[in-house]
Amino acid sequence: MKHCISLAFVCLVHFNLIAQQNFDPGYIVTLNRDTVRGSVLITSASEITRSVNFKKDGTGEWKEYHPAELDGFGMGKDVYVSRHFINTAEEPIADTAFLKQLVRGEYNLYAYVTPVNNYYLIQKDTTQYFLIKKPFSNGEEIDQKQYYYSYLNLVAISCEKLIPEVDHVGFNDRELSDFITKLDNCDATGHTSNFYQKQKTQMDPVGFIGGWPVSSNSQFTLNFVLSFSIPRVDKKSSLNIGINYSNSTHPTEDLNNNNQIYTLVTHYSIVSVPVTFQYNFTDSRVQPYLYGGFSFAIISNTSNSQSYWIPASRNYSGFYPVAGLGIQARIATGLYIKADWRYEVILQSPAIGIAYRF
Repeated sequence: MKHCISLAFVCLVHFNLIAQQNFDPGYIVTLNRDTVRGSVLITSASEITRSVNFKKDGTGEWKEYHPAELDGFGMGKDVYVSRHFINTAEEPIADTAFLKQLVRGEYNLYAYVTPVNNYYLIQKDTTQYFLIKKPFSNGEEIDQKQYYYSYLNLVAISCEKLIPEVDHVGFNDRELSDFITKLDNCDATGHTSNFYQKQKTQMDPVGFIGGWPVSSNSQFTLNFVLSFSIPRVDKKSSLNIGINYSNSTHPTEDLNNNNQIYTLVTHYSIVSVPVTFQYNFTDSRVQPYLYGGFSFAIISNTSNSQSYWIPASRNYSGFYPVAGLGIQARIATGLYIKADWRYEVILQSPAIGIAYRF
């Protein structure tokens, strides 16, 4: 059985139908306003505010650009521009970053994402409004309107019919984009472009085969999951859904029918469909991680029972919590060495092996 499953996994690796995608077609706009087309490396929204990695069509060399070196760039349907502005999140400081453009018109709207928080910038000609949402201050809840609703009321003065809507605008890309678009189109002469779109969810099939080759406490694990993530929002988090097979040997001490101590050896065979949330602590070559969730599992165990109260074999199923931690190291594109320690039905032995992200 193990050899058949292993062969199936190897076939999946060799017949890779879904290529791992870590870049989007895009372009850069130089300081001379020239447009150069190529590929843009996908990174998180907070990372891309500081630099972008670009590869020109027909070449294999990636080059990193910073906001002072470009006028902007595009990635898929997303548009980013280099902007110099006053960041008033803490102490007012001058900042330059790549901002994601959500609306282009008389009023321009940009999104600015940092590892700590999300912000927005409204710009009309040379006037800029830096939008902040701070629902708490010194542990006490305060009125968040003073942070961004006041600016929305200020810009809405030119369109009276929008003023009643200000209090209902949420602090997110969609609602702010809709509001600024309505503001730009308030009169018939408005020519506005709304670039807002939902972030794309990336699906990566991932397979893993591994084991713990200690005869007294052996472990064999094989799993295949679909990993769902939104790389431009958070490259470290994912929702995983798949199928898992494990075969474990667990020795324990017990009493036989004559009240004598003997070694009870139990073999667990578990087939499950787990749903877990995983967090990788880094997105570098070496990635420690942990995960948790639940699964529906079918369990079959056999043992060398010498006790009438312990059945020699048992089959059962049900829903069970799942938790685990591990570490993986990338050795080639899509290929990882991985160690995984898992609790599902029982505390299993660590499984060390190979993982492949298709």
